[in-house]
Amino acid sequence: MDKSNFKQRVDVLIRLTRIRLSLMVTVSATTGYFLTGSAPGISVFYLFAGVFFLAAGTTVLNQIQESSRDGMMPRTNHRPIPSGEISLFAASVVSALLLLLGTAMLGLNGWLPMVLGLSNIVFYNLIYTPLKTRSWLAIIPGAVVGGVPPLIGWTSAGYYIFHPHAMFVAIFVFLWQIPHFWLLMIKYGKEYEMAGFSSISKSLSERQIKSVVFYWGVITSLFLMLFPFFGFSFKPLLLTLLVGMNFGFIFLFHRFLFGEKDSKTIYKAFILINTYALVVFLFLVLNALISPHLAV
Repeated sequence: MDKSNFKQRVDVLIRLTRIRLSLMVTVSATTGYFLTGSAPGISVFYLFAGVFFLAAGTTVLNQIQESSRDGMMPRTNHRPIPSGEISLFAASVVSALLLLLGTAMLGLNGWLPMVLGLSNIVFYNLIYTPLKTRSWLAIIPGAVVGGVPPLIGWTSAGYYIFHPHAMFVAIFVFLWQIPHFWLLMIKYGKEYEMAGFSSISKSLSERQIKSVVFYWGVITSLFLMLFPFFGFSFKPLLLTLLVGMNFGFIFLFHRFLFGEKDSKTIYKAFILINTYALVVFLFLVLNALISPHLAV
């Protein structure tokens, strides 16, 4: 195999596994682990690898399931399967290997992280994916998928799954997923409809969708301020930064959705809400490392 051919195959694999999305899911899971205040150990490696492989495997399986519809949309027709860069059979082999490897890695951390990982395959590929053509409310089980990785991380550290701290992060990620999805509908709603997917743009105008997205973002931000009811406490400096970040997020989110008129406003809002989630994860982990007794 020559060098250019090898690079091409690596590029296909990176795009097939949607590596940035898979890494985001993995970061969410490791946040759940470090939120316990636990020191890094071999279980972190099993967690990181297991969640990454499962996330990559499920997204490959999703692209297999939707390959014909992906070929109908300009946004997705360049993906490896509809573009013919990889066959359905080869993609199926890649997906199966990733799912098996991810399941095995999580199993090394216990049966509960493994079961949670497998449950996400069920929710994402067997419930969410088929429902996308029937109702835009498929977003609900889709958002549930996003709330599970922090619980995988939490239980990988050996902690009780229904601990208030774990529930807090899982609910936050669930709420965050909704505007994350709907921003895509604003930009690509017509394409989704052409490919046979159900879109909220059939029921609401772009302005109405923006309003729903903004107020849901506000609700997500306000939920973050309910941390005392889940047993959290923050150092004064961290609390000040957290409150300031929340106000800054709401201000910028409104500006990007309603204030600016250039073609990149939705993209800016999408980047903002993803960055917001990453910064929240960082705050929570930093607070847990400073006050590890909080997770007991």
